[in-house]
This record gives sequence, C-alpha cells and structure tokens, in this order.
Amino acid sequence: MKIWTAPNILTFIRILATIPMFIITYDEKYYLIAFLVYILVSLTDLLDGYIARKYNLVSDFGKFMDQIADKILINALFIVFLEIHKLPGWFVAIIIIRDIFISGLRMYLANKNVVVAADKWGKAKTFLQTILIASLYLTPTFVFLDNFNFILILLTAFSSIFSGYNYLAKNIVYFKGE
Repeated sequence: MKIWTAPNILTFIRILATIPMFIITYDEKYYLIAFLVYILVSLTDLLDGYIARKYNLVSDFGKFMDQIADKILINALFIVFLEIHKLPGWFVAIIIIRDIFISGLRMYLANKNVVVAADKWGKAKTFLQTILIASLYLTPTFVFLDNFNFILILLTAFSSIFSGYNYLAKNIVYFKGE
C-alpha cells in the first residue's frame, strides 16, 4: 500500500494547515486571510475524496486519516474561537465529546472488522461546522452574521448530537453479547 498518494498528501496538507490557521485566528485583522485559507483547506477535503475515487486510490489509511484531519482542523479552530469568546463552552464540549465518542466507536468496531463509513448525518454535521467557521471568520466584516452564528451554533450542536446517536443506533447490533 502506498501512503504517499495525491489524496493522502492533500489530507496531510489539511493537518499541517491547522497550525498557521490556529495561530492567525487569535487576531481579527487576519480573519479575511484566514477565511480564504480555510476555504482552500476545506476544498482539499473534497478534492482528496474525488481524486481517490476517480483514480482508484481509496485506502483504509486514507479513509481514517481524512476523518482525523477534519477533526484536527475543526476542533482546533473551535478551541481558538472558544478561547477568544466567539463560541460557548457547552458547544465546543458537545463537538469534542461527540468526536471522541464516534472515534472510540469506530476503533471498537474496527476490531470486529466493521468499517463505520460517514453517512449523510455525519456529512451534514461537518458541512454545518464548516459554514459556522466560515461565518465566524466573516462576522467582523459582516456584523449581521452574528445573529446567524447563534442559529448555526444551535443547528451544529443538534446535528452533532443526532449524528452521534445515529451512528450508535446503526451499529448497536455489534454490541449484542458484550
């Protein structure tokens, strides 16, 4: 298995991009730059999957690292936004607890040779998280987004809880006899 394929390189770029994005998010004067970088980095998530499927480069390693890269980027940015008082603590706690829970579920089921693929609810959660982060970056420029952010926080929290429940419900059968 080749690890250094184009899709996996894009995934690693997303992980590495977390560091400068984390740093520049502390200063609002860089938010437009951070927004543009965030959009480019988020597009690597779409691009790596497209390339992997089109050129038959899909691998278990890539599937695993793609999810990890998403969690690293999104959770790191949510932690910064929490620290600078742009997000409430309860929200960030829900996101991180859900991610840890689902990662644990995936690891447990992997030991039973069961792969838990992303479903539409998990993808909806990731989409809402992406929109929320983009909106947080744009709020200093477009103040009206502040009210929109509150709605996005609620929708993202709900989708996180619901998608976590959905993953558990769909895989509860593997816990029989434990």
